[in-house]
Amino acid sequence: MKFFSKHKNILIILSFALFLRLSLSFFGTLQLDQGTFVSWSMELARNGFKDFYKGWSDYLPGYLYFLWGLGKINLLNIFPQVFLYKIPAILSDVVTGYVIYEILKKQKSERWGILGAIIYIFNPAIIANSTFWGQVDSLTALASVTAIYFLDSKYIFSAAILAFGTLIKPQVAFILPVILMMMLKNKWGLLKATKYLLTGLFVFILGFIPFTQGNLPQ
Repeated sequence: MKFFSKHKNILIILSFALFLRLSLSFFGTLQLDQGTFVSWSMELARNGFKDFYKGWSDYLPGYLYFLWGLGKINLLNIFPQVFLYKIPAILSDVVTGYVIYEILKKQKSERWGILGAIIYIFNPAIIANSTFWGQVDSLTALASVTAIYFLDSKYIFSAAILAFGTLIKPQVAFILPVILMMMLKNKWGLLKATKYLLTGLFVFILGFIPFTQGNLPQ
């Protein structure tokens, strides 16, 4: 309860943003893209990972893990597909808004944090991309800001998030120069920086293994 009372303002804003997105999620769907996601997810849910890339796919493994989970849920016929397959992007929008709030609150003030979160989560382009079109860019945005947020406090986790985000879309790797600049600014030692880079490389490689060596449990 202390957390909710302390963060009441931002939680109200994020709750409204979530409600707005869920209400609009049945509209504006890019049928071709969502149809592809549904097809991939059902293939993954039914047959696992090992032989997936024998068919056509232009996605790295990162988002395919989400599609595997969505496919398992879709088999239960609980949620409409048009709603279900937008949930990861919608939730990512909201969490990204919160991370932006925390970053700016730490660097500036709570007022700046709230303003930054509002600018992001109510940006029409952000809403269109996740809520209407059902694209995955919200997940990569979340990975990028989360990697920055945890760089000082939990740098191994930051490296893992950055690597997994790159497994979703390679564009996440473009945040690496910012990470390196922050390392220099905070006077990281060579050993710590090497651990960060090797952790990221390990997670990135690990993401491919189920697609080459075997399947996760069915």
